[in-house]
Amino acid sequence: MSLPDAVDHLRAALGQLGLSGDPELDRTPERFAELLSEFSPQPVPPCPPLPTRSHTPVVVRELRFHSLCAHHLLPFFGHCTIAYRPAGAIAGLGWFPRALDALARRPQLQERLAQDLADAVFEALTPHSVLVWVSARQMCVEMRGSRATATFEVSAAAGAADPELLALVRGR
Repeated sequence: MSLPDAVDHLRAALGQLGLSGDPELDRTPERFAELLSEFSPQPVPPCPPLPTRSHTPVVVRELRFHSLCAHHLLPFFGHCTIAYRPAGAIAGLGWFPRALDALARRPQLQERLAQDLADAVFEALTPHSVLVWVSARQMCVEMRGSRATATFEVSAAAGAADPELLALVRGR
């Protein structure tokens, strides 16, 4: 389907929902189609591993992201913390926000985002262990259903279990 076709379908859907005739909504189908077209799966950028002898945990905190809930196409946003124990390689620090952005720019669930990021770090660096902690506000919860404001937290891991990583991520 092309963008103009999507716009026509969105315009028709808004009309069926009784949301036509309002001049403030005239360009909404185009804007919404453009927004959704920005959320298409992108590959995680390559990560040239940098050699290291260190086995000391590396923690990258407070990486911000925005994504869309796959169930409602409403935003969820927040931050994540990535912790890993190197096994011969580390990543340049700029790789982590680029990897997160590539994974966040698709409709999905917060749990999948956390696991996909943990898997990407594990695949790129083959560390002993990885732990990703994602904390987010979910507009689908805040705007509909229970209409509750809350922060939802999920974690995902790859590699060997490492209680020290959990303590580092949660213990700030």
